[in-house]
Amino acid sequence: MSFPLFAEFNPLSVPDSSDIRKSVAEKWFYPPLDYVRENKTELRTNSLGEKFQVRLEETDSTFAVIIAPQVMTEIDVYTERGVSNVVSAEYPFDSNGSWVLIRNSSSGKVEMLKLFFSENSDVYVQFYRDGNKTLVDFVVGSFYLAKGVLLGVNFESLYTYSFSQIYVLTKNTLPWKYADIRSDQYDDKKQMIGVMKKFRNKIVYADNACYDENDKPAYIMTGEPRPVDNEDAEKDLIVLSPAGYIKWVVDGLVKPLAGSATYIKPLRRPTMTMDPMSYQDVIEEQKGVPVNFMLDWTRNLAAARLSVQSNKNYLYEDSGVDVTLAPFTGEITASGDKQVVGYIENSGYQIDKIKPVLYILAVDEPNYIYLAAIRKKVPAVSGKGGTQEYQFFDQGAVIIPYFDSGKHFMCRIFENGEELSLGEFAARHRDSFVHLCRVSASKKFFPYGSEAGTEE
Repeated sequence: MSFPLFAEFNPLSVPDSSDIRKSVAEKWFYPPLDYVRENKTELRTNSLGEKFQVRLEETDSTFAVIIAPQVMTEIDVYTERGVSNVVSAEYPFDSNGSWVLIRNSSSGKVEMLKLFFSENSDVYVQFYRDGNKTLVDFVVGSFYLAKGVLLGVNFESLYTYSFSQIYVLTKNTLPWKYADIRSDQYDDKKQMIGVMKKFRNKIVYADNACYDENDKPAYIMTGEPRPVDNEDAEKDLIVLSPAGYIKWVVDGLVKPLAGSATYIKPLRRPTMTMDPMSYQDVIEEQKGVPVNFMLDWTRNLAAARLSVQSNKNYLYEDSGVDVTLAPFTGEITASGDKQVVGYIENSGYQIDKIKPVLYILAVDEPNYIYLAAIRKKVPAVSGKGGTQEYQFFDQGAVIIPYFDSGKHFMCRIFENGEELSLGEFAARHRDSFVHLCRVSASKKFFPYGSEAGTEE
């Protein structure tokens, strides 16, 4: 039987159209555009009974022959009688198993061959010629995880290669682990998300507010007791600032192991040295907090979680909690490829570039969540050197990337109790940098206000 052989060499279970491509190649892949236009859209079935659509799509300068597998999608149909649920067959160009041959409309020259092999459509490989050479890129979210890898095969032979053949050909040269998703590794994160969601309507904002090591209301900047509003107490509300919320989350991981929450004063410990000629004093007087407050806070919280977990006292500088990976070799943009800006020390990542980084982290570090310190550019007050811009870490969040049971990349972000999508988070903090510190997730998560449960 062919299926066990397919499964052995195709661990990603990609729907394969190689037998279909062999049968349609002469009339779809090689003729000029005018002839390809004469072809009607076709529905074909592979040897395993999987349905594919063969079609043409055009842009101003290119045309693409697309061979896409059938995807069944549930849609709501609204009528005068109400809403009914209908299952519709669709053939997205970027679904798992889609094969796309892109050619220049004027010359007919092949520009690119793309193969999609993941439930996440922004993860794919693309093949192209460089003279007589055949090269391949591995792309994650418009960023190159591998670029210009040489293949020892003729380009046109790829027209009829199965995914199994391509996988075997490149298994030692392309980072396929970023498509081989194990969705059963994220249960701890999912449980934490569930708990955090339950508190969304219980968290209320107050500046400079957190809970101390004994779960007593306190001021972040002094550690002194903070008065409790009677109405808040009657409603069992939890009063926190953004920094206080991040501490509340980490304390939910620390308390089951240590018996108490984190102390406030060590969390304010500086983690970097400022330039003595900077505007630090002017800025801090204006803002009332250190310019790197949220960076220090998240780093020290992450180190505290590691210390409790390992039963060894770590200061931030010995903890290795900073996320510093720079996995991409370049970026695909509308104006062409360009060099990518990766991790910048003591700043983090550009917020509009953070999604592919989180995707990589979700694969590489399935049991970690991330404490985010957000650095914004803010106009400074006038000083001795005039008015200048400065950077200020004044906001923070908890970021939890994972894959769902369908192997789709997901990311939940909690900012002072509010749940945000990755897009909402990036839009809210546009043009900012995000610094990440890793904290191990756990089912043993009982933040202040929750009932203690069973051990892990």
